Amino acid sequence: MSGSLDELFRVDGKIALVTDSLGCSSVDVAPMLARAGARVIIADRDPQATADLAAGIDPSGEAAMAVPTDIESEPAVAALFEEVRRKFGCLDILANCAGLNSNQTLAETSMAQFDAMQSLNLRATFMLMRGAVQLMLAGGRGGRIVNVTTIGAIHPVLHGNAGYGASRAGVTAMTRAVALDHARDGILANLVMPGAVYGKTRFHETTQLHFALGGTLAGPAMDQQRRLPLGMGNGRDIAAAVLYLVGPSGGYITGQSIILDGGFLLT
Repeated sequence: MSGSLDELFRVDGKIALVTDSLGCSSVDVAPMLARAGARVIIADRDPQATADLAAGIDPSGEAAMAVPTDIESEPAVAALFEEVRRKFGCLDILANCAGLNSNQTLAETSMAQFDAMQSLNLRATFMLMRGAVQLMLAGGRGGRIVNVTTIGAIHPVLHGNAGYGASRAGVTAMTRAVALDHARDGILANLVMPGAVYGKTRFHETTQLHFALGGTLAGPAMDQQRRLPLGMGNGRDIAAAVLYLVGPSGGYITGQSIILDGGFLLT
C-alpha cells in the first residue's frame, strides 16, 4: 500500500555507522536502527561496551558489529571507514552520538577542559562527517547524517556550559554547511537536539541533575517541573527522531534541527 508505515520508517539493507564515546545515545540509537532493518556498525572507544551492545542487538553479528574506535584519533577514524568500505563497500547512514560536558563557570574552565570538549564534540564530528561524506560520494547513492547534540547549542540551558555550548554550536554550523554543499549529491545532514533526558549513561543522568533555573543550579524539584512541561525525555525519544531523519520519512529535510526539549524553550 502506498504510504505504508514500512515505506516511511524502514531502512532495510542500509549500512549504518553509529559512533559514540563511552555510550551516550548509541545504546538507544543502534538497536532502533537495527530493528528498522539496517546493518549497524557500532564504533566506540570502549571495546567491551561496544561488543556488548552489538551482541545484545544480534549475537550472530549479522545485524550489528562492533569496531572499537577512538573517534578523536584521525588514524583510528580512517581505519574505521576503511573497515566499513572493505566489509560493506558503502555507507548509507552516519549517526554521531558522542558527547562530553563539563559544568563550571568560564572563569574556572581550564584550557584542558575546553580543548577536551572541542576535541570530542566538534573535531571528532568533523572527522566522522568527512569520512562519511567521502564514502557516500564514492558510493553514488547519497546518504543520511544525523548529529545528536543539545539544545544548549542554540539556547543556554545549564550554567557553566560556555565551552560545551560552543562546541555543539560549531557542530550546528558544520552540519548546515555540509547539508548545503551536498544536497545535490543526495546526502542529507541534520541534527537532533535533546534537552533534559533520562538516559542509560552517566552523561545523561548528570545532565538532568544540573538543570539551571532561576539563576541557580536546580535539582529534580519544583523549578524543574515548572520549566519542563512534558517532564523528562528518554533515549527512545532520541532514537525515534534519528530513525525519522534517516528513513524515507526524512527524505525532504536537510540542514535542520529536531528539538527534543519537553517544552523547555516555551517557558
